[in-house]
Amino acid sequence: MNRFILVMFCLIASSSFSQSYTTAAGLKGAYYFNGGAALNVKHFLGSNNAIEACLGGGSRHIWLQGLYERNNELTHGLEWYYGFGADLGVFTNGGYVAEYSSGLFMGVDGVVGIEYTFEVFPLNLALDTGPSLRLLPYVGFGWGGGFAARYAF
Repeated sequence: MNRFILVMFCLIASSSFSQSYTTAAGLKGAYYFNGGAALNVKHFLGSNNAIEACLGGGSRHIWLQGLYERNNELTHGLEWYYGFGADLGVFTNGGYVAEYSSGLFMGVDGVVGIEYTFEVFPLNLALDTGPSLRLLPYVGFGWGGGFAARYAF
């Protein structure tokens, strides 16, 4: 009986799903200054404008990143996007930068990426990269990116 309910739910969910979505939530693995895995949400404000937020951390730091993105369709379900934003976090015990014992870190980020939303299942996959300028506790430049897997609503 449980299998029947699960199969029916999957069929209903996949048949009623369209490729365009308003909000997608999931996980994003990143290799920016902040690193690690993060909870990730992307929400469209209009047809092409979206905001994306990441909340992540590790044993000695926690961070939040917010991005404004502009999406452009390449083909049905496949889009590319670009944008900018900022990140903010705290760290302790030299976990973030060896010269500093604890404190606040902050920076600005750019992003360019590609994403695909499946037509028959509400899954959105994204791959992006871009520059990051660290402003606190030091000034530094880096390059990073990430891979996201999100459930599209």
